[in-house]
Amino acid sequence: MPRLQQQIRDVVWARRGVRGWTAWLALQPASLLFGIGVAVRNLAYRLGVLRAHRAGIAVISVGNLAVGGTGKTPLTLWLARQLADTGVRVAILLRGYSGRARAVTVVSMGAGPEVDVDTVGDEAVMLAKCFDGVVLTARRRADGVTAAERLGCQVVVLDDGFQHRALARDFDLVLVNGRRGGLLPAGPMRERQRALKRADAIAVVAKSDDATVTLSVSKPLFVARLVPQALIESDGGRWRELPIALLSGRRVAVVSGIAEPASFYAAVRQWEAQIEEIFEYPDHYRYTQADWQHLSRATRDAELVVTTEKDLVKLEHFPFAKGKLVALRIAPTIERGDALVRMVTDRAHLPHAA
Repeated sequence: MPRLQQQIRDVVWARRGVRGWTAWLALQPASLLFGIGVAVRNLAYRLGVLRAHRAGIAVISVGNLAVGGTGKTPLTLWLARQLADTGVRVAILLRGYSGRARAVTVVSMGAGPEVDVDTVGDEAVMLAKCFDGVVLTARRRADGVTAAERLGCQVVVLDDGFQHRALARDFDLVLVNGRRGGLLPAGPMRERQRALKRADAIAVVAKSDDATVTLSVSKPLFVARLVPQALIESDGGRWRELPIALLSGRRVAVVSGIAEPASFYAAVRQWEAQIEEIFEYPDHYRYTQADWQHLSRATRDAELVVTTEKDLVKLEHFPFAKGKLVALRIAPTIERGDALVRMVTDRAHLPHAA
């Protein structure tokens, strides 16, 4: 299935060649039905036929309109840290995509992951390594919020929660990056741009100095840029930061299993690394012993093997040569970020930072 997903992204959504156009046309009826289903569901919530569960604590969502590759997880981590700095107890809640856990699972209480990637997925474990607070997964988000409340949390930040209408939110931050296309499965969009009317604020995730995105709705607008911050090395499962300047002039191989890897490659090149090999896998890919053996042989002459933090939680368990495997840490910078945090805290009735 992951290989099929990669083919859909690279060939069908991009309408590459005769095969891509043919498949895109063949999927149009399915996209039409998907759009009708989304519209009917949203109408049911708007009319009160379906009701959203209102939690006893504040619920903040970070989401988008397309599948994958917008920067939701880095923005979720940034916002959770900003809210924690105000003095409230924050939990990050994910669905646990690609993990086998179905019930509510406590990934971390703030001291690192307590479960593995197979159980809760790579993004949950990555966040547990980076966030000094509670991280949970739950297929039913309302159950996850209830668990967070029982753990003494005052606010929950949902990673990828915009389309989860069953849980009421105090604030919806929606990320856009100018990505266009049809509705699933013929394109990457989960909803049309008019769905942004439900957002409380919009963050334009810019890949360069040009942050121009044409929007059809008027909402408070912020600009976020994903910036390379450091290299991460795993030492016995513990992560430590290294200077990103170590990339300069190095011969590197890059390994990625993410939705949109082009920006990752650009970030590595930005620091004047010489990319000699690219190993690209489907999003959320689970590396095997055979994959590690192949990578070890193929990268023998590379000075560094550079991957993403999401991939590092899976690759760190293989015996790469000491000091050879590193991850590029990407962090957001938000123009008027303090104003965004104040808007969130006001809407959710949370205290402001001192």
